[in-house]
Amino acid sequence: MRLIFPQIHLFKLSILKSRNFVGSLKQGGACMCEDFDKCSNANLKLLEQCLADAIAPKLHMNQDFMINILTTIDSYAIQVGIEEISDIIQSYSFILRYIFYVDRKFATINEEITYLEKYWQLLSYRDQNINLILKIPKELKDLQILRLSLFPLVENCIYHGFKNGFDENCYIEIQAYILQSNLIIEIKDNGFGIPEETLNNIFTEMEESILNSTLKNKKSGNGIMNVHNRIRLVYGKNYGLKIITNEKLGTIIGMKLPFYLTTASLADL
Repeated sequence: MRLIFPQIHLFKLSILKSRNFVGSLKQGGACMCEDFDKCSNANLKLLEQCLADAIAPKLHMNQDFMINILTTIDSYAIQVGIEEISDIIQSYSFILRYIFYVDRKFATINEEITYLEKYWQLLSYRDQNINLILKIPKELKDLQILRLSLFPLVENCIYHGFKNGFDENCYIEIQAYILQSNLIIEIKDNGFGIPEETLNNIFTEMEESILNSTLKNKKSGNGIMNVHNRIRLVYGKNYGLKIITNEKLGTIIGMKLPFYLTTASLADL
């Protein structure tokens, strides 16, 4: 089964302006000025940036601390000969490093697949045995795609397609191929499919806007929308995701990317 990607109108960008920080200062009396409203916008922005700069090192420190603790646990597990604990720690550490320390917008398909395989190892220890079928031609594995763009789609399959449980027949298949100068990546599962109402909501959001304050954190589709929006921001209106689903029979999520861009250097995008 092949997906057909229709032309969709260019999303209209809107800028999200959050005033939560300023509002909290007013309500909490944190501002030292006698008349808060006389504080310049420039000063408020500077204050927000200073706060962000102060928090960022702490977040990074916590990440370093977490990785170091996991490394220590792994060392103890190896010393006492508990290989399963060591395997779990190593897989989880790899995932954290890939999320926190890979400072790139893009990654190769092979890197994204390796991330998924580590995640699959963790699932297996939780008795969530879903068959992962990979159909990635060798010549496509080094092509670059947006980093962390496959996992949200696969995660959607796991937690929504198989929300009622797993058995030995459950599978998720990832296939990549070139079609009419486009790179197509399909994520297919044989789960319960996406409910019609949820799917309609996703389609509506896809049509409305890339950055729109009406995009809500729904139980299903939020990860899909994140990936779809990022693809469109980078590659343009003719690219993104397409979904076909049949309740109780499964779902196919197709990702369409320009093949000529994936083979070029994307470091400066």
